[in-house]
Amino acid sequence: MKHIYYEAANEHVYSFRLKNGMRVHLLPKDEPSYMTYTEISVPYGNFALHLKTEAGTYHLPAGTAHFLEHKIFAMPDGKDGFQTFTALGTDANAMTGYTQTAYLFSATDHVEEALINLLNMLDTTHFTTENVNSERSIIAEEIKMYLDDPQTEMLHHLMNNMYAHHPIIHDIAGTLESIEDIKPDTLALAHRYFYLPQNRLLVMAGKIDVKRIHHLLKNYDTQMHHQKIEIVYPKEPNRILVKHEVVEKPIHMPKLMMGIKLVAKKRPQMETRKLEIAFNYLMGMQFGSSSTLSERLNKQGLINQSFYYTPVFEEKTEHLLIYAETKKPYLLKSILTKALLDESIDINEANFERFKKAALGQHVFALNSLEYKAHLYGKFIHQKANLFDSIDVMKAMTFEDILHARKLIKRTKIATLIYKKAKS
Repeated sequence: MKHIYYEAANEHVYSFRLKNGMRVHLLPKDEPSYMTYTEISVPYGNFALHLKTEAGTYHLPAGTAHFLEHKIFAMPDGKDGFQTFTALGTDANAMTGYTQTAYLFSATDHVEEALINLLNMLDTTHFTTENVNSERSIIAEEIKMYLDDPQTEMLHHLMNNMYAHHPIIHDIAGTLESIEDIKPDTLALAHRYFYLPQNRLLVMAGKIDVKRIHHLLKNYDTQMHHQKIEIVYPKEPNRILVKHEVVEKPIHMPKLMMGIKLVAKKRPQMETRKLEIAFNYLMGMQFGSSSTLSERLNKQGLINQSFYYTPVFEEKTEHLLIYAETKKPYLLKSILTKALLDESIDINEANFERFKKAALGQHVFALNSLEYKAHLYGKFIHQKANLFDSIDVMKAMTFEDILHARKLIKRTKIATLIYKKAKS
């Protein structure tokens, strides 16, 4: 077992790998921690649609990873895995993202029993025509609910305007059409290739008896045949497909969404993380609540509490997003575009140093949340990076890094989408 102390975050990490290949990372915290947060994740998400294996190539329907997440809880005895967690007094959940699926629970007691239950769920599949058809109906209702949310629909619409082939154009839950193609064999294939122990990462944070967990897991040695697999991403043009679009919708207030497409380059993961942090700082300095522009837009009534911005850095895709509900979407679009491309009074070294200090403090404070820390830690490990090393990256950021990021924003790569109120 390996032990590392990260001084910047005041975190101890104990890690080891089981004989079956599963990786384990334990992040214990002394009292007053009384909760244990546990997450097992696999590097399989919505982006894994085109697969290359030793046995051949496969094309999975959009939404397969999310569908599989739902069916992992189905057990051969007819019970739902959630029932066991509930009986143990633990709070369990699962989530599917672009590049990984995570199963998690939090507990103050019966942690070891809950962990065994989670491992048993991941090892034991039960896919039948009947239970898959039943789940399809449930997921279809979930998709319809998303379709009724203008903001979610708008994001999906914008991604299709920005990207030609990248799987980010597909909703994580899939479509009403794509889930019709998901069968028991589809789920079995995805499980066989992606849910192998050597693909799993177990992260536990909070109240942990490291020696007991280590001893418990040494006896867990479920073996599965190793399967080599490669996720194939279609070649994506650098250009955007639709630069500007206006759509009439039955909404109360017009909505503006902007996407700035960046060039996703192959680089060391921490360099990508550094660039993501730089855009976080840049957008915060320009559009954050304390910025001069944000204050002016609020006073003019051009933005409200719905306004948000975020950089998105995922596998083979990098872009920036801005969203606002506004009575004057065309004027706001013009102002935000100018701010993105032209010099801003808030982009200066003194402001950068203040923002950097505040952002670092907020990040370290957020790590007090066991759930946030464990999930983000696991995501970083899957990306071959380290969450706690990112604190040093944040500290090392310079104003020149911000200026470099700003130069990567090009007018020709800005896509805007406006939803305006339909005429009655």
